[in-house]
Amino acid sequence: MIRKLSHIILVSLLLISTMGLAVSKHYCHSSLVDVSIFAQADSCCDDGGCCSNENHFYQVKEDFSAPVISTIPVLAEIDVLQHSFIDLDLLIPSEYSEENFTLTDDPPPPTVLEFLAEEQVYLL
Repeated sequence: MIRKLSHIILVSLLLISTMGLAVSKHYCHSSLVDVSIFAQADSCCDDGGCCSNENHFYQVKEDFSAPVISTIPVLAEIDVLQHSFIDLDLLIPSEYSEENFTLTDDPPPPTVLEFLAEEQVYLL
């Protein structure tokens, strides 16, 4: 309940701050008489020169949209497989390197559970 109420308060504050807030103040002899939001403040005198009105408009000027990326930066690419830094003949003994492997039998088909496990999608 408190979480929903705090969300409502935060959304309304964001909405009001982005729309703007018009505040009108009425002064009589440099003392504040009336304050009004989204309307003109009530005047206390008719024709006297002692009264003055001040109008202010408060609004957040921040743009809350995400920035548009026009180009994707090119990252440094390192081609490791093009240059052979390691001599593979030293790692693999010669008696194993010249054997030809042939597969005569096919692997067994997957079971129903294995097939379903491969097709399963995990949603977070």
